[in-house]
Amino acid sequence: MVTSTQIEYSRITFSLPQSMNIALNNLKNELKRSKSEIIKLAIENYLAQQKKLKLQKAVDIMANEYENSDELTEFTILDSEDFL
Repeated sequence: MVTSTQIEYSRITFSLPQSMNIALNNLKNELKRSKSEIIKLAIENYLAQQKKLKLQKAVDIMANEYENSDELTEFTILDSEDFL
């Protein structure tokens, strides 16, 4: 049984170029962390970066839509008027 504080892990196997494996071993020794932990952190960072890029693309699309849609910008002329 998995409680809310436990995380299920899957074992995966992949290949790295020898130079990357050497660099990973050096980093492991330097940080005193396991290769698995370093790779997990790297993947977490990559996934977060990809999520940010995806959101930025959506923002860019929406900004372009706003700038080029007369319906969406119809009342922006009022933004500079004083209502008092």
